[in-house]
Amino acid sequence: MSFTGFDPAALALLDRLPGMNADEYATNKQLLRAGITKPGTALIADVADRLDADLTVVPRSSVSPLHRDLRFAPAGAARYKDHLLLTTWEGADKATSPMFWIRCDAHRAGFASGIGFTPEVRERWRVAVGGEAGVVLGDALDRLVAERGAEVAGDQVKKVPAPFDADHPRADLLRHTGIQVRFIDDLPVSVGSAEFSGWCAERLEALLPIHRWLIANLTDNNTGD
Repeated sequence: MSFTGFDPAALALLDRLPGMNADEYATNKQLLRAGITKPGTALIADVADRLDADLTVVPRSSVSPLHRDLRFAPAGAARYKDHLLLTTWEGADKATSPMFWIRCDAHRAGFASGIGFTPEVRERWRVAVGGEAGVVLGDALDRLVAERGAEVAGDQVKKVPAPFDADHPRADLLRHTGIQVRFIDDLPVSVGSAEFSGWCAERLEALLPIHRWLIANLTDNNTGD
């Protein structure tokens, strides 16, 4: 299946999803599946093919369901999400591999690159960020902030970890225990057509320097620049 666009009527329903009950969702389930989740599978596969990276797409893992698992959610949490989340990653294990995200709601699309930290990855991160490789990452992040309005997200410890000084030039990055670099754009008119795939790929290409840095410095698959 090739991506031909999201159904605008289905996309507009995302605004209403958090307020729906199970019966209302069931009434709209077929429209949402045909207009959002099924095209989403095609979109992430097509975008991954367009990028210069060895990316994996598995439909059941790359397309998050629109419903939430409420077993551990706080009381009163919405049963349904207001967005579609798509993922593709480079590595054998999605949970520990550098990853790309595309997040679409009824009005905007978000794009991100990042990785979750295991204890081993956390140590690699600190060594790389604290050394010369960290200069390369810092420069790439500065460009994304300036050109795309990107933000650097992820959990952090309170203090700069030893043996680094508190006034290290990349002290804020050293405190991270996970990393996601992301930005958001308004949806273009092309969201309902095949052209939206190229629009998304162009934005993830802006994040490729981050992805390649993560591959080169935090994984054993050292093929990054």
